[in-house]
Amino acid sequence: MKDILTRSDRRVAVLDIEASALGSGSYPIEVGLALVRGEPNPIETGARIIRPTASWLRSGIWSPASEAVHGLSLQTLNQHGYDPGEVCDWLNALLGHQVIVATDAPRYDQDWLDRLFDAAGRKQQFTVYHFEVLTHGFSADQHRHLAYLLKRAPIPHRAAPDALRLATKLMEAHLGYPPRTAPMEPTASD
Repeated sequence: MKDILTRSDRRVAVLDIEASALGSGSYPIEVGLALVRGEPNPIETGARIIRPTASWLRSGIWSPASEAVHGLSLQTLNQHGYDPGEVCDWLNALLGHQVIVATDAPRYDQDWLDRLFDAAGRKQQFTVYHFEVLTHGFSADQHRHLAYLLKRAPIPHRAAPDALRLATKLMEAHLGYPPRTAPMEPTASD
């Protein structure tokens, strides 16, 4: 996957998930994406808040400390969240088999995706890679610059802004200037 950021035949997405807690028994509560389509296209972002299933609420873990970080209450999830099946369908439609999906926490994010897709009775149609796969073609200077940019950019702790932070800093290190950004176009389910 060397230098995939310059290949016109591959799309790239950065994925981030917020969860009810960290560790065993936690469940996904928000998933965010930043779609990188290359210059001159902007990086598009979108997110879905996830309504917890009855099973998650019965046997899962809710951490008040995590809620304090991401700011999403159970009431917000229940009132504004999407059904897990709708979220899975949205992810599969956007990502499918042709998009390289990367995250900075693949072990956690894949566990939460597994929990989401299991709850929905759906099959995940994309593979999640570590964020570093996107930097394979980077020079040593680009790696240092990316580390510097990420260190200076605050972590928002919401799924789409977190994904956008990684994607914009990645592309800024790659291109040498900040990329344009835009929200995703609404889908029929919005």
